[in-house]
Amino acid sequence: MKLVLLFLLLLNAFLLNAEEGFDDGFDDNIDDIITTTLPPEKNIVYGSVNLETHYNFNNDKNLSSTKLLLDLTTDYKMDNGFKVNSNLKAYHDFIFYASNNYETTPSGYESELNLNELNIEGSISTNLDFKIGRQIVVWGKSDVIRITDVLNPLDNRTPGLIDIKNLRLGRFMSKLDYYQDNLKFSTAILHENRFSKNPKFGSDFKKSIDLSEDKPNNDLKNTGIALSLTGEFSGYDFGVYFADTYLDKPYFKDGVLQFDNRSKMLGLAYNKVVRSFLLKTEVAYFNNIKYAGLTDTRSRIDALIGVEYTGISDGSISYELALRKINHYDDIINTQSNNFTQQESYQHALRFTQSYLNQTLNLTAIAGVFGKKGDAGGFARTSLDYAIDDKLSISGGIIDYIGGSTATDSIKNNDRIFTKISYTF
Repeated sequence: MKLVLLFLLLLNAFLLNAEEGFDDGFDDNIDDIITTTLPPEKNIVYGSVNLETHYNFNNDKNLSSTKLLLDLTTDYKMDNGFKVNSNLKAYHDFIFYASNNYETTPSGYESELNLNELNIEGSISTNLDFKIGRQIVVWGKSDVIRITDVLNPLDNRTPGLIDIKNLRLGRFMSKLDYYQDNLKFSTAILHENRFSKNPKFGSDFKKSIDLSEDKPNNDLKNTGIALSLTGEFSGYDFGVYFADTYLDKPYFKDGVLQFDNRSKMLGLAYNKVVRSFLLKTEVAYFNNIKYAGLTDTRSRIDALIGVEYTGISDGSISYELALRKINHYDDIINTQSNNFTQQESYQHALRFTQSYLNQTLNLTAIAGVFGKKGDAGGFARTSLDYAIDDKLSISGGIIDYIGGSTATDSIKNNDRIFTKISYTF
C-alpha cells in the first residue's frame, strides 16, 4: 500500500493549499485580447517519438522495458470537404535481446505496427455526417471505468499504467451522425470484431501458457450494430446506447478461449453540473453472456456513480464506484475456469490531478481497487509530466500493484518505476 499512502499525503498537501489559489496573470478585459484566425491546413501531419523505460523493483526482472515508440497522425482535407484521418502506432522494445531477464519473448511484445485509425469522413447534408473506416467511438461519461463504453477494445498488456483514453484500439465501422439542435443520433455498422490485447505468456503479468483462441470472422453474419442518442444542454448531458455485438469477454471451452460471446447491450449515461461538482452515472444491461461450464447464458447489469470536483485552481479530484451483478447466478461461475467471478463485482477509482508552473508540470495520482471494501487488490499510480518546451517533455512515476484476490495476487510483485522522454512534432 506504499502508493496509497503517497496518494493520501499528496492529497492532504493539496487540500491545505487549495483555498489560497493564485493569480493567473491574465487581464479580465477580453477587449484587450487580440485573436488571429489562421486558414485551415489542408494536410496536417503530427505525432510524437517516445523513449520509455520500466524498472521493476519487486521481482527479478529489474529493467523490464526499453521501448522506442512512434505515434503518427495525419489529417488530409480533400477539395470536396471530405477528410481522411489516420493514426499509426509502432514500437520496438530492445529489452528482449538486451537483457537475460526473459526466458521467452511474449508474442507481439518485441515490436508492433498498429494502424489504429484509418477513415474518411464528410458531410452528406447540413445535418448528416458520415465516417467510414477504422475509428474510435467513445460512449459514456466515465474517464476511468468502462460501463457503456463497449465499442473499442483496449491494450491491457501493462495494467493500470496509462489512462483508458490512450488505450483504445480502433475498429472498422461505418457510421452516420444526424444532428438536430442539441441532439445527435448515431448509427454504426460494426464490420470488424477486434478484441482487447491482454498479457501474454512470458511477460511480467502472465506466467501460464497462452491458450488457443477461436475468434469470429469479420463477415456479414458476424457484423454488429450500434445506435446512440446523445444530447448536450446547459448544465447537463446524456446518452442512450444500444449495441448488438461480441462482448470483449472470452470464455473457456474444450481447452480453447472462445470469443463468440454475442450480447445485446442497452445503456444510459448522464452528467450534471452542480456548482463546482460534476455528477455522473451510467447503467448498462447485457443479455446472453456465456460462462464456462454452463449450457445456458446469463444476463448482467453494470452500474456506476461518480462525482468530480473542479472548484480548484488547475486541478480536479474525482471518485467513481461501479457494480457489476450477474443475474440468476450459479456457483460454477465462481471457479477457476471463470476467473472466480462473483455475483457482485465492485470497482473503485479515486483520481487527483493538479498542474503547476503555468501548467508545465502536471501531477496525476490514481488508485483503482476492486471489492466492496476495496480489499480485492488493484493498483495505485503517481506520475509527473513536465513540458520542457513546446516539443520536448519528460515524465515518470511509480505504480504499485496491490494483492487481495486470486487475480491480483498473481501480479502484485510487478511494482515499477517508469520514465518517458517525448518529442512532439
